Amino acid sequence: MAENRRKTRREHSSGGAVIRVSNGIPQVAMIATKGRIRWGLPKGAVNEGETSENAALREVKEETGIVAKMVSPLDTIEYFFRAGDTLIQKTVDFYFMQYVDGVLDPQLSEVDDCEWVDLDEAIGRASFESEKKLLVRIRETWSRLEPAERDAFELSTNPQRV
Repeated sequence: MAENRRKTRREHSSGGAVIRVSNGIPQVAMIATKGRIRWGLPKGAVNEGETSENAALREVKEETGIVAKMVSPLDTIEYFFRAGDTLIQKTVDFYFMQYVDGVLDPQLSEVDDCEWVDLDEAIGRASFESEKKLLVRIRETWSRLEPAERDAFELSTNPQRV
């Protein structure tokens, strides 16, 4: 009796929800793919020998052109999808990040666009339910921050940032 075994592969990626505040409104850096119809958070593969945190910071920089710093781990998402005859088990570590420097400049070989999106709008715009939930968690975390903690994210506190 011949077994019908399908190929399975594991993939590990990392990404970030980068937050800045403009005129008192928290905003998140989002990327667009699939002809600007799928919106999400920047993420990509963790390279061999690279930490998940370093991969997340690198992927944010590569896909959006901006520099961020780590605030805290956010969550790990797991899901499955098919690529031809292979079942992919994907694990993605997401981190809460603070915008540091740079201007959004999409890496057009990987993404179609990137934008700063008001956090409330980003929750509605996110194409994947798992990322919507992450953004809701960020909004909840944001609401519990002290004013001084929120001020660190405000663009006007560092006029060199755009």
